[in-house]
Amino acid sequence: MGATAARRLRAPRDRVWRVISDLDGMAARVPMMQKIQRDGPFATVHLRFGLSLFSANFAFKVQRIDDSNRAITLRYVEGEPRDLTIRQEIVEASSPEHSLLYTSIHFDVFSVGFLAKFFLKHHPEIRYGVFPGAAFALSDSVRKVVEA
Repeated sequence: MGATAARRLRAPRDRVWRVISDLDGMAARVPMMQKIQRDGPFATVHLRFGLSLFSANFAFKVQRIDDSNRAITLRYVEGEPRDLTIRQEIVEASSPEHSLLYTSIHFDVFSVGFLAKFFLKHHPEIRYGVFPGAAFALSDSVRKVVEA
């Protein structure tokens, strides 16, 4: 149902916080994200899943929950994928020039539309890589920005 990626970043905690708390900038740095529409503590995220000549668009609505400049959680409200939770948490590293980032993602992998379901039906082994790949992609998108 999910995975967590842990990553040591060559960036101070404050810089990492600015990036993970910038929900509006997330679409520009995360693969598959087309756009994000904000409405107070809620946001609708539009995704595009491409596979060769075909693609599928889907969207989900989440509630943003901030945890005292330590973590951001995006919790599922409606849409696809169902039961989605994304959490990015910063932990102090041994030096102030570094930070530890834990990125977790959980969702119902079989709720992401007909194209993904078709692909997963014919390649069931892929479902085991979806969560680690998604967690790693989210954490890597933060790394690219904070270490640039």
